[in-house]
Amino acid sequence: MTSSASSCTSSISGDEPSWWAVDLGAIYDISHVIIFGRNNCCVWKLSNFDIEVIKPCRNKTNWFEDGVIQLCYHQQAPTTYLNATCYKRMIGQYVRIRLNDLNILSLCEVEVHGTFIRYLRSVTIPYTCGFQGHSYTGHNVTLSSTIVKSGIYCTYKCAFMKGCYVADFNKKTSNCTLLEKKTGSNFVANSDHNVYIIS
Repeated sequence: MTSSASSCTSSISGDEPSWWAVDLGAIYDISHVIIFGRNNCCVWKLSNFDIEVIKPCRNKTNWFEDGVIQLCYHQQAPTTYLNATCYKRMIGQYVRIRLNDLNILSLCEVEVHGTFIRYLRSVTIPYTCGFQGHSYTGHNVTLSSTIVKSGIYCTYKCAFMKGCYVADFNKKTSNCTLLEKKTGSNFVANSDHNVYIIS
């Protein structure tokens, strides 16, 4: 985004919706987001937007790659000030304000409020990120395969097994497959499965 009058920022028109995002540097439980827009003109530059909380699943340089995007709040009407409480509990490291149209986005100040949970690469608490309706395929090395009660229990087993990176839970058979991380493996759509990454 580029600087504009009154210490505010403004995006440039393009072929995709404008957005602004912040990296909080750690995992937080986000409670609410306060946004200050321009009050001297152009109130339409802060309208029809989503506030998203993004939970990363891998330590990648691309902020949003393989992340789980959750909608914290939607604002339709133009506004100069918004104190948005998330619709439900939101856990993540990135907060993004994203337009739903091709208008210009203008922001003057953004405050993100929440409670620190932990750094992504904590050695004491495994961090889990799930993909519903997907399985993990490719050059896999299976560590174990067993019948469990739930996807949560499958994830728990992976979290405390040395070398386990993925818990692949088959919802139909209740089979839990624990896998190592291998180059060339990826996620594919599969309605019978849920996949959980352990970082």
